[in-house]
Formats: sequence, C-alpha cells, structure tokens
Amino acid sequence: MAVDKQKIEKVLSQLPVELQQEVLEFAESLVRKTGTSANGTSSARTMFGVWNSGDPHSADNDRIDADIARELASPHKAE
Repeated sequence: MAVDKQKIEKVLSQLPVELQQEVLEFAESLVRKTGTSANGTSSARTMFGVWNSGDPHSADNDRIDADIARELASPHKAE
C-alpha cells in the first residue's frame, strides 16, 4: 500500500495538536517495522513471515505432508 502523505496530514490535523507528533512518529515506526519499500509495498518476508525452527529439514514437503496426515488421523478429544 502506497503511503499518501496528504491523507496522513489530513488525519493528523483532526487530532489534538499535542498528539499529532506522537501519532506521526508511531506511524513512521510501523512503516519501518513492516519493511515497506520505497514504492510503498511490503517485502516478501513481511508478507509471509520468517521463522527458524532450528531443524534444517523443517521445510521438507514430504515430512510436512506426513505430519499433517498423522494429525488428521489422530483422534482429537474435546477437553
């Protein structure tokens, strides 16, 4: 999503003056944290997430399929 500075300024102008700078800084920090690029789009890592399980074989599709099949076949009782 592209950042529209005019829309942001319009929203900020509706806030009490003492909150405008704080809200602006918060919004800018969100943009930095989400990895938004110069063209306003998020990076692939932000969209899909990155997680290291510590297991070098955790992305093995056959193993993932076996894990899913095992869970689907196991009886799950409501607690």
